[in-house]
Amino acid sequence: MKKRSKIAVLLAAALVGTCVPQVSPAGPEPLVAEAHSGRTDSHGGHRDNKNKSGLGSYHYHCGGYPAHLHTNGVCPYQSGGTVSGGSSGTSAETKAAVEVPENIDLVFDAVYYADHNPDLYEAFGYDHDQLLEHFLTTGMAEGRVAKADFDVNVYRETYQDLQDAYGDDLPAYYHHYMDCGCGEGRRACR
Repeated sequence: MKKRSKIAVLLAAALVGTCVPQVSPAGPEPLVAEAHSGRTDSHGGHRDNKNKSGLGSYHYHCGGYPAHLHTNGVCPYQSGGTVSGGSSGTSAETKAAVEVPENIDLVFDAVYYADHNPDLYEAFGYDHDQLLEHFLTTGMAEGRVAKADFDVNVYRETYQDLQDAYGDDLPAYYHHYMDCGCGEGRRACR
């Protein structure tokens, strides 16, 4: 019995430590963000003192939408507006704009992003929320480098298995690195 439990632990550890790019005919699976537990106020908002959401110290989960801010006290989903005044797209585009991956800090540093993209610094200064929104909605697809130790182009060029799985879908490379590539020790900069 003891021998069996050791084998089960080894197998579980091997499975947890493995991350294989998945290819589906329709492309990569969309990321789904879920609200976390905790007490909320009457408007669905709550404190996020560790800023795990990347949205600051207070954010909302109203209407079943992902973590988001209420600019000027107005929910962007209820008003049909946008999350941070970015684009004026559909609600699906707006929803995607606020889905912040848990390990975003592996590929994004707001100060680095602003300092190495003069157009963004001119537009947003060092406003973390606006820079993050731009990165998630536009910068990833453009292949912009947002952190000194992660260059999506180097990551893509280095690994044939990722090229085979993701082709030209640059955001998929960022997500792979955040989800498992970093943990696997994959190289992502020169």
